[in-house]
Amino acid sequence: MRHLLFLVLLFIAPLAHAGDASQLGLEYETVVQGRPPALTFTPLAPIKNLTITLTDQANKTQTMRVGAIAQGRAKKVPIKQEQGTATYQATLEVAWGDGSKDSYKVEFSATRVGKLEADIKSEDVDLDNHKLQIRVSNPAQSIELTIYDEDNNVVGSEQESFDPPAPPGSDLKLAWTPPPAETKVLYMQLKVTDVAGFYVGVKITPFTIEIPHDDVHFDFGSAAIPKTEEPKLDKTLGLVDDALKKHGTLLQLKLFVAGYTDTVGDKASNRALSLARAHAIASWFRAKGLRIPIFYFGYGEDYLAKPTPDETEEQANRRALYILSTNTPTGGDGPQNQWKPL
Repeated sequence: MRHLLFLVLLFIAPLAHAGDASQLGLEYETVVQGRPPALTFTPLAPIKNLTITLTDQANKTQTMRVGAIAQGRAKKVPIKQEQGTATYQATLEVAWGDGSKDSYKVEFSATRVGKLEADIKSEDVDLDNHKLQIRVSNPAQSIELTIYDEDNNVVGSEQESFDPPAPPGSDLKLAWTPPPAETKVLYMQLKVTDVAGFYVGVKITPFTIEIPHDDVHFDFGSAAIPKTEEPKLDKTLGLVDDALKKHGTLLQLKLFVAGYTDTVGDKASNRALSLARAHAIASWFRAKGLRIPIFYFGYGEDYLAKPTPDETEEQANRRALYILSTNTPTGGDGPQNQWKPL
């Protein structure tokens, strides 16, 4: 989050008496976070007393009376203001140390906000329909989404502005156009800016990550993991842990284990065998300490890695896929929403 502080010197026009208004040394702290906005006076000549009358756009008036201010000494005068933006008509009545008096009128706007905090939950992000919502603690000026591919290139963006600003706590909604299907999206960066120019960012990593691995070779017709194959799973588990550390953010990643067989045997028995093999691998990961949700499914001889005739033994087709994702993989060489939780 960035912190902005604007000190704005505005034109001051004398009304009642002659004199150089710049002697007030007036500065405006008009965009603030947490604390009230303020007027600061650093006069070039001694001030005996000063009366400040402010009237806002709702015609509410407040008066501040300031005692003596020494030449060259700064005096900050806070303005009573709730969060939001207010425009003020101000009258400054000055009694100088030499007995002379001046009166000036000025106009300025001030914006006060609290600490900007975001509230977004996993259910607020609808990946299937490409829309999301978020709530923030301050009046919101805009919401922006930037989409990055696995090479960190920007592959899409969307922005929504709010005029008038959206009230604090309201649902800020944004829909986006997804990149082409062949684009591998790695993460999205969401940014909400409040009326004072402060912003909060949320990184969303909701996309599918296929884990590279060496296939576990099962004995023919068996779902038991041979001891000689366990080093392959150890290596894969390390890759899963690395991916979780790198990509685990707002949305919880889950592991999906898909099992496949060759074409020997009938389709029904191959589906059952591949399901048992996927379950065996999923259970092995859990036993080794993987705590994220794990799902498994068996495809049997569907989606062959190496096409063969029926009743053909082919080790390349006796395989498994490991997918980290926050939404259920569907279509193509992935399951059709039939994943079973471990």
